[in-house]
Amino acid sequence: MREFIFTWSIRNIGYSWHKTGETIYSPAFTAVPMQNSVWNLQLNPRGSIDDDYLSLFLQRSVDNGPEELSVNFELSCLSSEKSPLYSHFFPESDQYFKRKTSFGHPRFLRRHEVFVQRKSLYMPRDTLTVRCRMWKDEGDISESGKIFGLTCLEIERILLVDNIKPRIGKEHIVCIHSELQNKELISISLSYYEYTIGVKINPTNVENIKYSILKLSFVKKIDRKIFCEHRSSCLGAPVRETWRLNVVKHLDIENEDSGENDVELLCEFTYSTGQETKTLEKDFPFSPRSSELVSKYINSCISSENLSDCPRISQDLWNLYAEHVLCDLELKTETSSFFVHKIVLCARSPVFLAMLSRDMKEKRNECIDIEDIMDDILKKFLFFLYTDTFEDLEWEAVIGLYYAADKYHVERLKIVCSSFLLKNIDVENVCELLLLADSHHDSDFKRRVEDFILQNDEKIFSSSIWKQFVCEQSLLSAMTMLLKYDKERVQTEFQPWEAVWLMSIDFYRFFLLAFQNRQRVCEVNGRLNVPLKFIKRALQKTPLHDTLV
Repeated sequence: MREFIFTWSIRNIGYSWHKTGETIYSPAFTAVPMQNSVWNLQLNPRGSIDDDYLSLFLQRSVDNGPEELSVNFELSCLSSEKSPLYSHFFPESDQYFKRKTSFGHPRFLRRHEVFVQRKSLYMPRDTLTVRCRMWKDEGDISESGKIFGLTCLEIERILLVDNIKPRIGKEHIVCIHSELQNKELISISLSYYEYTIGVKINPTNVENIKYSILKLSFVKKIDRKIFCEHRSSCLGAPVRETWRLNVVKHLDIENEDSGENDVELLCEFTYSTGQETKTLEKDFPFSPRSSELVSKYINSCISSENLSDCPRISQDLWNLYAEHVLCDLELKTETSSFFVHKIVLCARSPVFLAMLSRDMKEKRNECIDIEDIMDDILKKFLFFLYTDTFEDLEWEAVIGLYYAADKYHVERLKIVCSSFLLKNIDVENVCELLLLADSHHDSDFKRRVEDFILQNDEKIFSSSIWKQFVCEQSLLSAMTMLLKYDKERVQTEFQPWEAVWLMSIDFYRFFLLAFQNRQRVCEVNGRLNVPLKFIKRALQKTPLHDTLV
């Protein structure tokens, strides 16, 4: 087996200025095990064709290798611990790389998922890390290699603190000056009213700015509390704007001598100019490794015997739970009670945090009723919250843990569970996973299950389990079967319900199932019946028309 891995990090990805169709190119790298071929990765932060998605492609560059080259490759997004958060596999049978050709996915990941919903996972310290793993299952000698690339989108961050005394009818002007360009970029004019603050943004020298974020915060100096805040981003050069900001707490601005009205303006302006730097390294050149290296150095100076006698913090926390020390909250199921620590649950779950930090019955009663999670699953769930680890994993337990993780928004556990389930996916359980992902609205999980189905379509769609699934989940199964054609961007002039007939992944089988179970087809179509003229119309526009008629 020959294998090569390229890991690429893009710093300051949140300030990417690239519009739909515009690309960030990785440093070119040579994959020695792949006949010394030269490659790069191409990332479209706002999609190659659809700005709701990130696009990711592997491109072969000009090299001295063979004219055509086929490889298996997998594109993944990595967490800060270098574990895959999302992956997509491309078998070598699907493509042949010629020089200057590329393959990948135009809808690799939803932007909302990466930049908003799971930003802390996908973009720690505003750095997105992707990986390309290439391999060929041939040859007796195992050969492998790896290399790391870094692209840094250059930015300048300008912080400004200004002391002001709000007075009605008086204007206050603040200027944002760039040390990098040695010139004024923006002037901000502030006007004060009884319950609002008027802000005028006046760009002056911004023609080189490609993307920017401006954040203004007004802080009362007497108690250091923010009483007004606003944030604005701009793709392209900043434009002239006028804001009217509501004041959360009324200021007695008529009393000029009152120290309570002294206000501090915090201004943060960050922008990119379209410049980027690229480097290649044999090991990670990034700062997150420094803490790991220091930790390893410290551990190397301590004898292993001494360390083994000292429990980790996770073990200490679990011992507090197991021995009921200082427990201050009860989790009550139908048959048992579990006494836990509020601070642990709030730290791990935003749902528990909302329950216990607001005026809700759970906070008042110091008790949370949990009737939809079995006792053994809840214990494993608590074990993960306290220790961040699993006990022995079994299929049914992981299904239950996934449900608990989704309910209480424990994203790390949810990803671990879905990764375990996907690692063990097969023809027998694929329907269960598809329904699980769909019912929990987990687009990442569902997409990877769908990818497995499309890669094994003939085997799955001919199985008795899938036939039963079609009867029980007619709409979900139909939409899944149509995905093969959606991914190939088939265009059709038919209505969606007519396209079911034309584009089913196995036309003969779907046709038979339709008439064997007419009522369920009506559910798909949203009609009481399927008029024969529409069936004929669909059939007449397919090569199978004569045979089927």
